[in-house]
Amino acid sequence: MSKKILDTVVLRVMSFAHPRGIDILLEALNISSACFPTEIYNRDENSRALEEDDEGLSELAKGLRFAQRQIQQLPPARAARYRTWIGNSQQLPRHLTQGSSFVETLTVEELCERSLLQQQYPKCDRGEASCLVLAKRYQEQAVFLSADGEGCKVAENLNIPYLTLLDILEAWVEQKQPDPEEFDRLINGMANAKFGLKKAFKEELRRRLQN
Repeated sequence: MSKKILDTVVLRVMSFAHPRGIDILLEALNISSACFPTEIYNRDENSRALEEDDEGLSELAKGLRFAQRQIQQLPPARAARYRTWIGNSQQLPRHLTQGSSFVETLTVEELCERSLLQQQYPKCDRGEASCLVLAKRYQEQAVFLSADGEGCKVAENLNIPYLTLLDILEAWVEQKQPDPEEFDRLINGMANAKFGLKKAFKEELRRRLQN
């Protein structure tokens, strides 16, 4: 089975939304592993004190540290969302340990290629550009949030195959037929992780579950 290259937002949403979010992603795509470059996540969220600057940390590490700060600073009711994020993100070490998720380091040549991509496409951020370079290395699909995002637009220009998180949800519903409670738990968790789905899309997925 092949692997996929995950962008930051896909990894963040699936890690924060559901305690089995990464498992759901792998099962839906029928793959044994997914990877991401160090720019997206490098297990570096605890590499410095929480009060220090996040400059230079991986993108997901910044998100984890943001959630930790919110837990410290907000009243308990308002901090509940962020406690859920941190709780669900505990799946990350398990996947990294068992090899179903793993971190890849770009070569010097690939770092130059990433910089050139960002110069050519200024709206393409560091994580997206790194994801595209890694997808090109392995000749595998990149996985981005949605088709109208910059990563997908650049992938099309470069003829790099890609999937979106919406494709993953459709595959999960079609192939795994989750029970309605599990479906709602993931969808509600995604909204809690700041990725709400359009009403028409949710209704279509529910319709497919009923057929």
